[in-house]
Amino acid sequence: MKKIFTFLLLTSVILTSFSQNCFEASKANWGEDSLECRKNVSLYSEFMKQKVFADAAIFWTKTQKFCPQYKPNLYKNGIYIYKQIAKEKKKSKSPELKLYVDTIYSIYDSWVLNFGNCDQIKADLAADIMALDPSKGFPKAYSLYREVFNKSPQFTSYNDIKYFVYANKYMLKTKKIACEQFLENYEILSTICDQNISKGNKADKYSNVQAFLDKEISPCASCDKLEEIYTSKHNADSENMVLTKKIFERLSSNKCTESSLYLKLLDKVLNDPNNPPTAKDLYNAAVANYKRKEFSKAEQRFNRAINIADDENLKQKIYEILYDIAFNKNQYKKALAIAGKFADPCAANDKKARIVASSSSKYGTSAFNKSLIYCLALQYASKSCGKTSANAITSWKGQLLPKSELIMLDIKSGSSQQVPFWGQNVELKTRD
Repeated sequence: MKKIFTFLLLTSVILTSFSQNCFEASKANWGEDSLECRKNVSLYSEFMKQKVFADAAIFWTKTQKFCPQYKPNLYKNGIYIYKQIAKEKKKSKSPELKLYVDTIYSIYDSWVLNFGNCDQIKADLAADIMALDPSKGFPKAYSLYREVFNKSPQFTSYNDIKYFVYANKYMLKTKKIACEQFLENYEILSTICDQNISKGNKADKYSNVQAFLDKEISPCASCDKLEEIYTSKHNADSENMVLTKKIFERLSSNKCTESSLYLKLLDKVLNDPNNPPTAKDLYNAAVANYKRKEFSKAEQRFNRAINIADDENLKQKIYEILYDIAFNKNQYKKALAIAGKFADPCAANDKKARIVASSSSKYGTSAFNKSLIYCLALQYASKSCGKTSANAITSWKGQLLPKSELIMLDIKSGSSQQVPFWGQNVELKTRD
């Protein structure tokens, strides 16, 4: 197959030229031979609708020849058609794949040549480079993405953030950028994630991407390196509370809670009357306390966060840790109450089963009382949708009294009994 354009030039010059909003055609430009243009537009459009992409490509090429400035959408459709063909070629491992990929790049060249460059085109091209030919196109995709994310992030999606991170990793590995640049790009991407999450725009997707970002930044995120970079930033604008909070959050999320900068910012972030801490600020500080086993301070800050949090996902994370604190401190009823706040009823019942079972060491003052406690634990476990481990269930069943001992106590199996300490009634079961 021959490439459909003779002007496979200007890519590097054109794509680095000027940036603008994409041209929107107020009406179609049918070219010098409008009849041929109309005919071929109709034919390629119909074949594209029918997903007969090989035929669509033939008539799309004729359309581009007769009326190259018909509409910008002509080039979007052309890229779409050839991407579908390229996918099939890739699936069949066809040697023609490279020709189709090169044609897609040629269509971008023609789009820019006829309608001018713009950030939306750059974002689309960067994404296609990463999807179709990343090993050869990392530097180009990186350059395009960096420009778009800096100037026009509205033309990007959460998938573009992932692609840009992969390009950053390549550039870092090949020593084309340093950690400082990677971290600078990270800040831009993280801010975009924060903005979309706060607006409720695909918040779950952007939250996942933020977690991905935090993970992938690790080669440049040693605490010493972060402290060096962020200390300089903070000192340059120490009264900027937005920046201060952002630095505090980054240090916390990267577990740099022992750094001198983190400790310096801690009280400033949490106790500024003119800039009250957000729920996430309090959460980050509380997590650091928790990791240092400062449980009382952690609980205090977690509870402050819950009181002002609008993000249900954040609240659920807090309940997880508060449950663990109560569990480790043997605060049985407190842990049970916290488990009741879990959004997932299966997880809630698993947590309840575990805390009830753990209370047997203190309140199972007799074999019978201990058996009752494990009956209650098993009752909760039966509603955990399999989240309670089989080993735990087997172990708890082994703590139940056998029928022979119940006979000696003149108590019937299956009778309703009140569980000591918990004050709940449970059906009495035996181990046999």
